Amino acid sequence: MPKKRGSKHSPGERQLMAQVAKVFSAKRDEKGGAKKAAHDLGISLASFYKYAAGDDLPRMEVLRDAQAKWEGVKWELIDVTEITRKKKIESPEQYVLSFLREVHEKDVEIVKIGPKGERVLQVLINIRFAG
Repeated sequence: MPKKRGSKHSPGERQLMAQVAKVFSAKRDEKGGAKKAAHDLGISLASFYKYAAGDDLPRMEVLRDAQAKWEGVKWELIDVTEITRKKKIESPEQYVLSFLREVHEKDVEIVKIGPKGERVLQVLINIRFAG
């Protein structure tokens, strides 16, 4: 689906950015504030404020860290296709490889492995994004 002219982010990205802004704004207002929250995630204070304002979307690693470190945080409707589309991916293979670079080993569960024709191995995996 083409992006609207002048729109930097897709609808799915904007929906996730709104969730991030809500959570980051709440963290900004807690004890320790934005400085502590940014430090917890290993990001700059400037980046933290961009995310809290809903002006940008954090990397998947930052989203994963926020969910793991901050009690009660759960991202809804994360559309990985929308998030990775920014990377100018030209083929399905490039898309899959780009996506897999973002996945950590601890998030992968191998469900089934089996042959699928000559020199082809089919692997069914579950990828966990929730902490």
